[in-house]
Amino acid sequence: MKNDFLNIPYFAWTAIALVIAAIFAYIWPGKAVTATTGLRYFIIRWGHALTWLLLAVSFFLRGFGPELNGGSSFFAFAGGLMYLLFMVMTFIIR
Repeated sequence: MKNDFLNIPYFAWTAIALVIAAIFAYIWPGKAVTATTGLRYFIIRWGHALTWLLLAVSFFLRGFGPELNGGSSFFAFAGGLMYLLFMVMTFIIR
């Protein structure tokens, strides 16, 4: 089994995903979500960063070997669901 994706090691993908998560945690969305409250505020404010954090965990686990692919797939699926929820809260539910 190949231990990389697009000829980049999984641990490098982990670092890239963590950098993107940090950017979305500290820079975006800024003051764009001040009009919302409750769960919608939490999802819009932290959903995108949490998505990238879950993908980073997925890449990290996948980098250790094929025996952790089940857990890695779980975190990748959770990241996809979080992104879907983020998109719904951002663009559909007002």
